[in-house]
Amino acid sequence: MIKTTAIDTRPRYEALHTDGMGSDELRGRAVGVIVGAVMGLTWVGVARDGLSSVAASLVLVAGVAVCAMLIVGALRLRRAAAAGGLAAPTPPGAGREKVQRRFWLVTLGEGAAIAATVSVLGRSGRSEWIPAAICAVVGLHFIPLARLFDVPLYYATAAGLCLVAAITMILGATGAAALWRPLPGLGAALTLWATSLGLLLTTHTGPPVRR
Repeated sequence: MIKTTAIDTRPRYEALHTDGMGSDELRGRAVGVIVGAVMGLTWVGVARDGLSSVAASLVLVAGVAVCAMLIVGALRLRRAAAAGGLAAPTPPGAGREKVQRRFWLVTLGEGAAIAATVSVLGRSGRSEWIPAAICAVVGLHFIPLARLFDVPLYYATAAGLCLVAAITMILGATGAAALWRPLPGLGAALTLWATSLGLLLTTHTGPPVRR
């Protein structure tokens, strides 16, 4: 008797990383891309306050276009995660809860630091410093996230945002008052969008392959 073996001809997806990337990680990165895209657009709103009406309109249109393209890329990641075939081991439930708990602690810490910064600068009559200071706080919060999610790219994000904040403070304090909002706004937007793009480029799932 000749035995026959059924061959599964359905397409399966492979992650680019040689160590494999599971569906949970893909979904997490997709969320990171979306958050970076939307927050970048939020910073565009900050920049527009210091620009002429024409420049503000152009920046807004460009920002919406960039944000939309990044979100489309993130949705492709989510579809790839839902397609299955990404067999990286899923962390235990307790491990996921620990990561989520630390994430929310970092996020709450960021929110508290921003609130304190706004209050102190507002009360001291230095409200023009607020956008740059918030940019620095947002940058610093990426440092623990880089280790928590094992995404080294976030260290570059932190450095970029802190550099933008420092340059703004130096130039603003030396007389370039017109830069207090446009510089941190555009600088932070570009940094966050670059981070989202970096996540997409380093999480390429590739086309379906036959096995």
